[in-house]
Amino acid sequence: MVARPGVSTSIRVDDDGFGAALERMLRVVPTLQPVMEEMGGVLEASAQQRFEDEEGPDGTPWPRLAASTRARRGDDARILRDRGHLVQSITSKATRLAVAVGSNKAQARIHQLGGKAGRGLKVEIPARPYLGISDEDRAAIGEVLNAKLSEVVG
Repeated sequence: MVARPGVSTSIRVDDDGFGAALERMLRVVPTLQPVMEEMGGVLEASAQQRFEDEEGPDGTPWPRLAASTRARRGDDARILRDRGHLVQSITSKATRLAVAVGSNKAQARIHQLGGKAGRGLKVEIPARPYLGISDEDRAAIGEVLNAKLSEVVG
């Protein structure tokens, strides 16, 4: 995980029903880091796709840009894509038993969670979540685990 300001998300495999598969793998291999790295890649790609789709992990469309932003950037301006720094900053960090996905950009947190920003905190930024685990992500992670389990045990 990154130490600078930003935001991240993590998977608790026991919460997603993957714990049993990982425990079986740990009986055969000394580390799950390669599996966690692959899962991180899945989640990175998914988070980056949300910038294209302009919707959160649950499929909810992001709030439109403010009228003042559309006036400055044009009506067809992409949400959270002014310079592309945020989407390009999404990375994952895997360890033996965990994976975290996030951004080290200072603006990452405010865009993920929403809140007050700007001089005097006078501007309300709506939440536009890009990190999180969708049903499609769970299915893709399940496929990664099944494939790796088949390699190791099979």
